Amino acid sequence: MSLHKKSIEERLDTLEREWNWAKPMITELAKQYDLQRPRINPMKYCKDEIDRKIVAYLIEKIGAGATEIAGGIDLDQPEVLGRHLVGKRLKRLFNLSSKEGWHILDFDTATRENPVTKEKKFRAWWINLEEVDVQSFKEQFEKK
Repeated sequence: MSLHKKSIEERLDTLEREWNWAKPMITELAKQYDLQRPRINPMKYCKDEIDRKIVAYLIEKIGAGATEIAGGIDLDQPEVLGRHLVGKRLKRLFNLSSKEGWHILDFDTATRENPVTKEKKFRAWWINLEEVDVQSFKEQFEKK
């Protein structure tokens, strides 16, 4: 019994040493993969200034409800007309990008926490920054 126990402890020690040896290489590879992974410029799906403002607002806030976005981009009557307009635009952006295989937007009906601000949002749209080329979008947004 003790022989079996010793071999398990030796195995665990060996695994721990190998993990400590491999972890820095795996971490570096993960960083390189993240930098090389293709990303999409959401400007491709924006048809006008309102779409661009919506995307810019989501990039800044990461997640927001349609009413919040409408107020944040200074649309008239954000509680009524603005949220419907924003909601329709977001659905169109979502559908256009999804048809091409990009998952840049997500609507979550449950409560989700913003990973940066830790603020909780209910029934909000979220931008997937892992698939969005934020730098290219900002450069084009500033030119317009």
